[in-house]
Amino acid sequence: MPAVRGDGMRGLAVFISDIRNCKSKEAEVKRINKELANIRSKFKGDKTLDGYQKKKYVCKLLFIFLLGHDIDFGHMEAVNLLSSNKYTEKQIGYLFISVLVNTNSDLIKLIVQSIKNDLGSRNPVHVNLALQCIANIGSKEMADAFGSDIPKLLVSGETMDVVKQSAALCLLRLFRTTQEIIPGGEWTSRIIHLLNDQHMGVVTAACSLIEALVKKNPDEYKGCVSLAVSRLSRIVTASYTDLQDYTYYFVPAPWLSVKLLRLLQHYPPPDDPGVRGRLNECLDTILNKAQEPPKSKKFNTPMQRMLSFLKLLV
Repeated sequence: MPAVRGDGMRGLAVFISDIRNCKSKEAEVKRINKELANIRSKFKGDKTLDGYQKKKYVCKLLFIFLLGHDIDFGHMEAVNLLSSNKYTEKQIGYLFISVLVNTNSDLIKLIVQSIKNDLGSRNPVHVNLALQCIANIGSKEMADAFGSDIPKLLVSGETMDVVKQSAALCLLRLFRTTQEIIPGGEWTSRIIHLLNDQHMGVVTAACSLIEALVKKNPDEYKGCVSLAVSRLSRIVTASYTDLQDYTYYFVPAPWLSVKLLRLLQHYPPPDDPGVRGRLNECLDTILNKAQEPPKSKKFNTPMQRMLSFLKLLV
């Protein structure tokens, strides 16, 4: 559940406190039924509810659902929150829809239109909320509705890095549902070249997506090998200051390195002598660093963990 701040949704905080203080299951059910009746009457009878009030009542319904109770109303109010320009209201609307709206619902057309509006927004926060909702639902209907929008968002030069990262993961989620969602042809090269992106978060997300694509069609995506080796080489030879935000226990980007190694595992050694040489240098460097004593007594270094993984590869 979203955090309840002292300056907002006091009614939600009081309701949660009441539930926690119930001495029996019967008392909890009685309190919940009372609240459901109150919310239902507010939604039906009060036409002046503002966004804050709708958000509060929708949050209560979410909390009640998480306690194991069925919720059969409030869906339209949640959909209405999607049109809000306030982050918290839009966020709660998307959260409710992701959890409680069936893809066969009559509201799905309204939801799809709202998501399309947010995908086309200039506000990256709104775009990310829409992408997260699509990924959370992850249905064939979502893939059909947004299968052409998300790849464009992923490879566009105008897309912000945080949105590209979310788009790659969203596309991966939909690909697992409908593999036909990923276009071929020129799109293959554009997706592969995300491995060369300057933003490490984009590269990490793209690597997961590309590995899934490689499993389906390794020949089409074999161009990723040279770029994966190049990126791995840059990581392995990087200093602490080069990748300071992605360094863990003095090792630059260890998780991305493992992802790249897993990706390369789907292909035989590169035919190009230069690429093969760089790959061998990377592996030698990793193996040599893994023999160094740990810089921390508390944990083994990620390089040693990577060594264990390399042993599995061979």
